[in-house]
Amino acid sequence: MYLFEYQAKELMRQAGISVLPGAVATTESRAVAAAGELGAGPWAVKAQVLAGGRAQGFFNNDRHLPGVVFAETSLEVGSVAQSMLGSVLITPQTTSEGEMVNAVYIEPAIAVPQEVFLAMLVDGDSGQIVCLLSKKGGQHVEQAVGVDPDSLIRCNLGFGEMLTTEASLEIARELELSPSASEGLSVVLKKLHRLFIEKDLSLIEINPLGIRQNDALIALDARITADDNALFRQSKMAALGSRSASSSAEQIALREGFNYVSLDGNVGIFSSGAGLAMATVDAVANCGARPANFLDVPPVLEVSRVKQAFLLLFSIQKINCLIVNVFGAGIMRCDTIADGLLLAHLEAPVGIPIVMRLAGTNSELAISRLEKSGLPIQFVENLEAGARKIVSIKEQDGSTLTHSSWAKKAWLRIRNLI
Repeated sequence: MYLFEYQAKELMRQAGISVLPGAVATTESRAVAAAGELGAGPWAVKAQVLAGGRAQGFFNNDRHLPGVVFAETSLEVGSVAQSMLGSVLITPQTTSEGEMVNAVYIEPAIAVPQEVFLAMLVDGDSGQIVCLLSKKGGQHVEQAVGVDPDSLIRCNLGFGEMLTTEASLEIARELELSPSASEGLSVVLKKLHRLFIEKDLSLIEINPLGIRQNDALIALDARITADDNALFRQSKMAALGSRSASSSAEQIALREGFNYVSLDGNVGIFSSGAGLAMATVDAVANCGARPANFLDVPPVLEVSRVKQAFLLLFSIQKINCLIVNVFGAGIMRCDTIADGLLLAHLEAPVGIPIVMRLAGTNSELAISRLEKSGLPIQFVENLEAGARKIVSIKEQDGSTLTHSSWAKKAWLRIRNLI
């Protein structure tokens, strides 16, 4: 579950981490009033969307307006807010459809002599909490790290043990800051780590973390993702999520109990198991086609859930072909997938070509049922063959193939899901 910046900063404020005073506005008049309440300008007006890269973004109705604007007067704050509210913001971390801006966050604009990058997340391989640090913070941190990978410092924080003062200070000193700034960073690390554990988070990111002239630290931006699987014991966090915007497709997926993330392409992806779904996205992209989504149906016995997943994909107009990659094992059977597809076809007749790889439990039975259905399905033996078949379909309809920057953008959309 993603949080908006203003929600993330409130959690940090409650945890004792220094953030600027700010106010949320959903109308032009409230934005003007909020600026006055926050004191003299200038102010930063920030579009509230669940994606990063706002400063490099643009609005669909004004390509010259980014998602973060600095205003000198309260009237300018109101004018900028009016332009943002109700408009769609497109950033390097959204799809081409962008995200609707329903609120802006207003805070004082300050200058700091130094900005650093700080993040904590769960490592997918080890399961440990990992801390990432860089002296090159700010909006171009990804490019800076790409040019100089050694500038990103990585420290393992274990599996939930509280961070000691000695350990946090040792990590802080990796950035080679002044002694007082290192001590301040050590305190921030301990507080962030405690917040991470107590709130069952999967990501905390502060970029930039500003260092003032007196070496005091302040979070100038904030990004938090909570673990959906732990929300049953985090009622206050779950309530925050109820006010967070998400696409109608993602809301349907959440309600029906499967994972869905929209991407920029036009090849539908259906798989069971997050790892297999990710491998399918990778294979399709690596072969040159553009996945339209990440969809993972957890192993289930209920045909109805599988049917709903297919109906969701069939309802998305940009999808003009579909690849299904399923390995039946445990409670997930291939005939469950076949029955779900056949039931979906009764409600929404299939009108796009499907490439399907079914292996494992009851795969022969499933394939036999589907072959008799007359549906436009081409069966393949493995994922590589399926991805290449998809590419041949896309080449026949003249679709533009993908490139590495698109693949990187897709990873940004789903990196916190699995």
